[in-house]
Amino acid sequence: MKNRYSRKCAAFLCASTTLLLSTNSLSHAATVSDLLITEIMANPAAVSDSNGEWFELFNPTGSAINLANVSLSDNGSNLHTISAGSDLFIGAGDYFVLGRNGDTSLNGGLEPDYVYSSFTLGNSSDQIVLTDGLGNELRLEYTSGFTASGISTELTGLNTYGLTDSSLVYGAGDIGTPGMAGSYAPLTAVPLPASVWLLASGLLGLLQISRRS
Repeated sequence: MKNRYSRKCAAFLCASTTLLLSTNSLSHAATVSDLLITEIMANPAAVSDSNGEWFELFNPTGSAINLANVSLSDNGSNLHTISAGSDLFIGAGDYFVLGRNGDTSLNGGLEPDYVYSSFTLGNSSDQIVLTDGLGNELRLEYTSGFTASGISTELTGLNTYGLTDSSLVYGAGDIGTPGMAGSYAPLTAVPLPASVWLLASGLLGLLQISRRS
């Protein structure tokens, strides 16, 4: 039985516009708020935190989402604006890894898709907040017990995270699956076409409203 942690504020539930909370129906185009934060390495053991920290995004929609000019922040002073000199898309059904260091000889064997600065991940508690220019937000907050030394933490379900299976080792020996499906099956499904995704978003939004009324 894998360890699991129930989160009061997970990626699904802390986004300003998510699949379950959307009330924009068919007018809602996929944005950064529809992404999932699927894996976090806040406390690497094979290398230092300053070299080996990373986190992973997954795009479950049927449309590419542009990360260019999206801000990466926490509730404190950490702030980085994603700048690649041009558009930086995460494709439909793709994983995308953001890390502190792009040198594989220093970062534990990680091959990030984007290297950030001025942003760190606390070992015991912190926040990951992605915000675009229109105010769409994806937020993850974690507290003590969420991370472990040398082991990444994965999204396991609607509002739960758990430690990655110990058999899944990358690079210099830390445990994790950066840039690919992890040890939990729910995130390996082929994403729905954009039209179906938007229809489902609208129907689920109406269902939530109906249940509250």
